[in-house]
This record gives sequence, structure tokens and C-alpha cells, in this order.
Amino acid sequence: MFSWIIISNLIFGSSFAVAANSPKEVLLMTFELPPFAKESLPDGGAAVAAFKELYRKEGYNLKVSFAPVIRAKKQAAERADVDGYFPAVSENIQKNFILSRTVHVSTWGVAERADRPVIWRDVSDLKKYRIGNVVGYDLAAVLWPLQKEKALDIEEAASDELNLLKLAKGRLDLVFIDSAVFNRLMQTNEQLKGIKKKLQFNPKPLQVYQYGVAFKNSPNGKEALRIFNASFTEAGYNSAVESYLHKNKAFLP
Repeated sequence: MFSWIIISNLIFGSSFAVAANSPKEVLLMTFELPPFAKESLPDGGAAVAAFKELYRKEGYNLKVSFAPVIRAKKQAAERADVDGYFPAVSENIQKNFILSRTVHVSTWGVAERADRPVIWRDVSDLKKYRIGNVVGYDLAAVLWPLQKEKALDIEEAASDELNLLKLAKGRLDLVFIDSAVFNRLMQTNEQLKGIKKKLQFNPKPLQVYQYGVAFKNSPNGKEALRIFNASFTEAGYNSAVESYLHKNKAFLP
């Protein structure tokens, strides 16, 4: 009997020790946005890798689950095990979520054909154009009144690449897109290699966004948010992203 007690203590005692030393987990949802987030890339992409390292240093294991834009946000809201989603901006953050400190600032605007630039002074001038947008991408806040009136002629596609290809072929007049994403795709995407000179980014911005991570307003979500805000620095993030891009350039599109 005594020997069984000793054995049990050894087995269960070691199990408890492992559990106590195991890192806590944070689960975030996101969608494909290469090279910053892409499931097939090492560590899930540059931004995902930077976030994982941030949490690792604090004794946490960050897991990131990928889904199309709409489903990623829906699962973040409905699944009890999900602590948040990214990228997110304050203008359209979901109910019961709290936005982290700013991770990245970028311009949301218009991609256009170089031979047919879009001339506009007010957003109402965009009503006459055929517009491309990615399924699940929220429109800039300045466009919401026109969206409510259904005054914009918007055709949705599964990705930014598809929209840009349609734009180059003349099937669209303009595309709503983030400037950093546009520049990166133009520089690196093989599908768009032959149309680089045909497209450009309109100099007039629709909106400047401050992107962050949306954390659930729950005990676990608030703790994940606290750690993120306390540990994140812009310099550290930018350094981690640049290091990742250099180290993994063979894997990048």
C-alpha cells in the first residue's frame, strides 16, 4: 500500500509540476494578409511571429487560428476559447471587444489604373465608379452614409489580388485597399508581376487607420490585453517584422 502511495505521488506530482510550468495559452483569430499573416508561412507570418514572441517572453503560448475575414470575426465573437482577433480598428471594432494599443498606422485608399486616374474631391464623387472590395472588409467610416444609401457600385472578391487583376483588365474602375498591402503586393506578388506599371495608388486617402488587436471583454481577454499593452513596443515590433522578412524571404510570395 505504501509503495502505491509513493508511486502515485511520483506520477501525479510530476504531472502537476508539468501543468504548473506549462505556459498559459492565448488564442487569436485572423485572416490571410501575407506576409504579415498567412497560415502556410513559417510561424504564420511576420506579424503573427512577432506577437508569438511577445507572449512567449511573458510565459504565454500564443495560438493563432486562420479563417476568411467574416468567419474570423464571427468565431472571435462566438467561441468561448477565443480571446480576440486582428487586425482591428476603433471605427469598426465588434461589440464587447477592447482595442489594444496601436500596432501599425496605414492609409486606406484607392488603387487605380495609371492611364485612368480617379478624380475625386468628395466621397460622393465615387458613386459613378465600379468599385472592388474584398468580402468582409469594412468600408472606411467616411463611406458609411453612401453605403447605407446603397449609392456605391461595389463588386466583392475573395482577395486583394483578384481585385487588382480585375482593375488592370478594366473590369473595375478602382479598388478599396490598404496602401501598405497594395505596395507589398505590387513588389512581391507573382500574379501581379505583369501589371505593375498599369496600377497606382491614388494620392488622396480615404482614411488613416490605427490598427491593433481586438481583445474580448472577458477575464481571459482582459489579461491577454494587459500583457500585450505592457509588452508591445513599436520599435520592437518593427524590428521583429523586418528580421522575419529577411530570415524567411525564400518563403515569401
